[in-house]
Amino acid sequence: MTHQADLDLILNAARAAGDLALALRDQGLEIEYKAADSSPVTNADLAVDQLLIDTLRAARPDYGWLSEETADNPDRLACRRLFVVDPIDGTRSYAKGRPWWSVSIAVIEDDQPVAGVVYAPDVGELYSAKAAPAPG
Repeated sequence: MTHQADLDLILNAARAAGDLALALRDQGLEIEYKAADSSPVTNADLAVDQLLIDTLRAARPDYGWLSEETADNPDRLACRRLFVVDPIDGTRSYAKGRPWWSVSIAVIEDDQPVAGVVYAPDVGELYSAKAAPAPG
């Protein structure tokens, strides 16, 4: 898979995730707190995480998965490529209706980042990067 194809995939997924997060916040959030560190987690964090799992893993079933909102599975360590995701980075701001949150997605290949997206829907900003192709 090319880095551009991975970047295109995660760009589309980030936009869909941002749209879902905005819609769920408009409907009203359910907020719980993680036992480990008392950080908030909303129903939107979990729904966006599930959307990303469904979208990204369906497109790249051989990629591993690491997300802030999903229990870690050590099987990911055997994968050459994996997705690293924070479905709603900045949950406290998000839950308070402040614009300082984003959807963050990266693709890691052989322990190196090759594509990444940070999408901040409330401020309409989208940042992306991909690694240059290997020489030769």
